[in-house]
Amino acid sequence: MTLSRFVTGLTLSAYNLLWKAAVPLTRNHKRLKEGYDQRTLMENRLTPSDIWIHAASAGEAYIAAELVAELSGPEAPSILISTHTRQGLEVLEKRLADIEAPRATACYAPFDAPSLMDKAFQQVAPRLLVLVELELWPGMLAAAKKHGTTVAIVNGRLTPSSFKGYARAKGLLAPLAPDFISAISPEDAQRLSRLFPSTPVEVIPNIKFDRIPSLDEPAAPVPSLFPGAEARTIYLLASVREEEEDAVADMCREILARDKSALIAWFPRHMERVEPLCLYLEARHLAPAKRSCCRSLDTATSLIVWDRFGEMGGAFSCARAAFVGGSFADLGGQNMLEPLAAGLIPVMGPSYSNFAWVGDDLRNAGLLILCTTTGEAAEHLVRLAREPRGDNKILKRFESLIATRRGGTAATCKHLTRLAGL
Repeated sequence: MTLSRFVTGLTLSAYNLLWKAAVPLTRNHKRLKEGYDQRTLMENRLTPSDIWIHAASAGEAYIAAELVAELSGPEAPSILISTHTRQGLEVLEKRLADIEAPRATACYAPFDAPSLMDKAFQQVAPRLLVLVELELWPGMLAAAKKHGTTVAIVNGRLTPSSFKGYARAKGLLAPLAPDFISAISPEDAQRLSRLFPSTPVEVIPNIKFDRIPSLDEPAAPVPSLFPGAEARTIYLLASVREEEEDAVADMCREILARDKSALIAWFPRHMERVEPLCLYLEARHLAPAKRSCCRSLDTATSLIVWDRFGEMGGAFSCARAAFVGGSFADLGGQNMLEPLAAGLIPVMGPSYSNFAWVGDDLRNAGLLILCTTTGEAAEHLVRLAREPRGDNKILKRFESLIATRRGGTAATCKHLTRLAGL
C-alpha cells in the first residue's frame, strides 16, 4: 500500500465517523429532510443497473436526461440516476416520462458516508459510474473503486478558483481518480489533467448546447403562464441567488420606476427561498405576490415570486427582457443560454466565471450584456424590452455561434458505452 492510499484510507475512516454524527442532524435540514429515508437507505429505491449517473441538482439532471435519451433503444442499458435535490428529482421524473425510458429510474442519492455508499454499490452493482460536470464525493468514489466500478466524469468543468481548492487535496484524491474525463473546453481539460494526471481527458462539446432547439425544429407550445398580462411588459429574473437579493431588489425598484407597465417575474434559484424572499420584499415595500396565489395578473401586481418549479423555460418565451442571476454576487453566474434559446439577450452582473467557456464568445458576438451596477442593468433591461421581437435575428445569431458546438451528447455516449463494456 502506498503512503497516498494509506492517508486516503485514514481520511475516509474519519469522514465516515463525521457522517455518522451528522446524518441524524440532517432530518430537519431545509433541503435534506425531503427524501431523508432514501438518503439513508431506510427506504431503498436503488435498483441493479449497468450505469449509475449522478446529477447533483436540476442543471445536471437535464444533462443526465440527455444521456439517457441518447442511450435509449431496444438494447438500452439499465440506468440509475441519483440527485441531491427535489428540483433535480422532479426534472428527472418528468424527462424520463417524456422520453419513455423504462429501463431508467431516478432517486435521491444516498448520503456520502462511505458505509452507506458501500451498501449502495453492493445493491446497484454498476459497471460504470458517471459523474455529471464535477461531483467529487469521496464516499461514492471510494465505493466505486472498492467494487471495481469504472468511473467517468462527463461535461467536466473546473474553474480556476475550484482548481485551487481541489489541488490542496490532490494527494488524497489520487487513489480515487476517475478512469475517464470529458471536459467542455481546453482550459477545463488542462486544469482537470493537472488534478488527475493519470486520467485520460478529452475535450467534448458541452451537452447543454444539444438541449437548445434549432431554428428548424417546430416551436414547442408555450403555456399560458401570465394570464391577464397581455398588455404588460414582462421582465424575467432567472435563478436569483440569496446572496444577491439586495442588489436584485434595487434593480426591481429601478425597472418599475422606468416602466409603468412592468411585470417582474422573479425566479429564485432555490425554492426554499420563496417564503423568506417574500417577507424580505414586503419589508422593502415591493409588494410581491406568489405565482401560485395569482389567478390573474392584473395591473395591481408588479412583482411575482415564482413558486412553481419547471416553468422558467416557458416563461422566457413570454418575456421581453431577462436578467440571469448568480451574477451580482461572486457566485459565477447561472445559465445564460436559456434566455438566448428564447431569443432574449441576457443581462447579467459582473460575475459569470461558471460560464466563461461560452460567455466570452457571447459578449464578443453582442449576445450578452454585463453590468457593474443595478442601475445599469435596469437601464439595459428596459431598453431591450422596448425593442421589437419576432424577427428571429437574435436566435439566428445565437444559432450561428453554437452550430459547430453541438454533438456533445452523442460523442459522450460513445465513450460511456465503451467504458461500460456494452
